[in-house]
Amino acid sequence: MTQNDSSPKSEGYRSGTAARLTGVPVETLRVWERRYKVVGPRVSPRGQRLYSNEDIQRLTLIKQLVDGGYPIGSIAHLPTAGLQSMRSAPEKPTKTYHVGIAGAFVASPNVIEALKHSALRVTCHTMIPAEAATLFKDAHIEAVIVELPTLTDDTPNVVSRIQQACDASQAIVLYRFAPGKVVRRLRQNGIKVARATSDPHEVAALCQTLLHSNSQPSPVISSNLSSNDTPPAPRFNAETLSQFLAASNNPYCECPRHLIELILSLNSFEQYSAECVNRSPQDAALHRDLQRTAGQARSLLENALDRLADVEGWRRESAAA
Repeated sequence: MTQNDSSPKSEGYRSGTAARLTGVPVETLRVWERRYKVVGPRVSPRGQRLYSNEDIQRLTLIKQLVDGGYPIGSIAHLPTAGLQSMRSAPEKPTKTYHVGIAGAFVASPNVIEALKHSALRVTCHTMIPAEAATLFKDAHIEAVIVELPTLTDDTPNVVSRIQQACDASQAIVLYRFAPGKVVRRLRQNGIKVARATSDPHEVAALCQTLLHSNSQPSPVISSNLSSNDTPPAPRFNAETLSQFLAASNNPYCECPRHLIELILSLNSFEQYSAECVNRSPQDAALHRDLQRTAGQARSLLENALDRLADVEGWRRESAAA
């Protein structure tokens, strides 16, 4: 690198030099600016982006944190001082929890792998929550994590039976859609409830935070749409989506992960709306309409994921594995 490339400039650094100094490719830099507004470089009279020393410092910190496992979307809007603190702060020792996991809709094998790098240790696991009370009995775990796409009136009883069987002091329920009354019942029972994510590292971080905190995330209320046509059946099952998720390992673009998460959410909402049809005959037509609308949206996103899978070669990677 020449003196002209690396020495501080009053007018700023051009994109290519900024990319070399920070280690962020120019294409990634453009995406970060457009999508996350990570920096706001000055534009020269000739239309060239010019990055200041402060921009270079900020981009370097963000690059280091992303390489360390932080999703770009979670740190892009933090102040530079906050990024510096995250980069330099020593890790604090935390209590280790031995947990049991019941459920599979957020790709449990990947979640278990992510938990190996956290303060949570998986002692027992089942993909069928209804069996957990029997399988986890006398497991001597401190917390149970139950994963369900939708919550029903019987969910609080199911979770309580699991918790009592293994004498766990804490319980967490992760879900995608749920009636507000069920969420309230769970929280009244001392169970921590949160919306799920398809990213295993975010699941691990969320569970660890909930176990060390007395706070509860606020419930999310979904909006409704309308539709008339019957959507096709789901094209991808949970196992295939999990394989795609594991193959989408580009730390600089989270679009594949977000797309997969949207499909998982719409799958869950279709099921949830179908259950509402049976529970509420007085507005069954409305919930059938919601179910059809979610199915149509899911089908469109599956088409996009199908094209993305071909471009990225995920099917070949899955077959090779």
